[in-house]
Amino acid sequence: MGKERDAVDTIELAWARVSPKLDTRPLGVTRRIGRINGYLNRNAEEVFQRFKTTGASMDVLAALFAAGSPFQLTPTDLYRGRMMSSAGMTARLDLIEHAGMVTRSRDPRDRRGVLITLTRPGQKLVREAGLAVQARQAFVRNVYTESERKEVLTLLERLLIPHEQGGSDLALPTHQTLIAPWTKAFPTADRWLLAFLTSIPLLAARINRASERLVRDHALTSAGWDIICALRRSSPQRLSPGELSRASMLSSAGMTAQLDQLEEAGLVERTPHPEDRRAINVSVTRSGQKLVDDVIGPYLAVQERFLTGLSVRDRRTIASLLRKLLLAMESARDAVAA
Repeated sequence: MGKERDAVDTIELAWARVSPKLDTRPLGVTRRIGRINGYLNRNAEEVFQRFKTTGASMDVLAALFAAGSPFQLTPTDLYRGRMMSSAGMTARLDLIEHAGMVTRSRDPRDRRGVLITLTRPGQKLVREAGLAVQARQAFVRNVYTESERKEVLTLLERLLIPHEQGGSDLALPTHQTLIAPWTKAFPTADRWLLAFLTSIPLLAARINRASERLVRDHALTSAGWDIICALRRSSPQRLSPGELSRASMLSSAGMTAQLDQLEEAGLVERTPHPEDRRAINVSVTRSGQKLVDDVIGPYLAVQERFLTGLSVRDRRTIASLLRKLLLAMESARDAVAA
């Protein structure tokens, strides 16, 4: 493993203490992909703020751009590929239409249908913001040697192939479909970086969907599941909201909302900190602990099935390469916090 440990190493070691029989090795790949995607999204949000937009809006604009000329999709096409409700997509479309980035028009093929079209200002925003994001994320390339860059991309694409060919999550684009318009729009861009920056979110989306199907059966969100797992494997089984935010990569506002839901469900409880009247501790209840113990096995099985396209040796290699990048991201985060 080496001397340095990233957040996923810490998670695996904590589970080993709590439940030594659990095989948490799949997390070495799936959780690292998720956390790396989280850091990349944060970097992108910093860029989008300069363009007075958000990642949520850019997600829709980029999907329209990726569709190619005439840059049109139906609202159904958009929300099915973005893990959101039709009402949520409507609200998002209202916002970017008001900003002049898209227009709505009748679909000539369906009198009751609507087409969303990316306007020229919208196309300009996607191109300029896209270049700025690539510049912001360029550090990723420098983390790896040339041979490591080839290897990590090969393994990421190999991980994607069985899920794309198997017909799962048909609403999500394939890697090649997604990257083609970007390489065409940015012919001088770093092809390796474009491929990496499209592989990671596609894999993260597929991992999230597979995991969410399981935890949703227990009336949990993915974030809620991460929170009660963090509490279950901690010793003692209580953490501050700030510690939980770092563990689950949630904002403080997002953490408060999740804790409200979990406390209402009787899975966690908040108590005053014994030494600081302004602080609180969060602990997992007996019901929450039982839920984690019942579901963690099936959850790890879902992670294992996701890795079926990789050999044992490939899994070790990609886990090591992803650890290298995640350590660099965590180091940069800690430097900013200091």
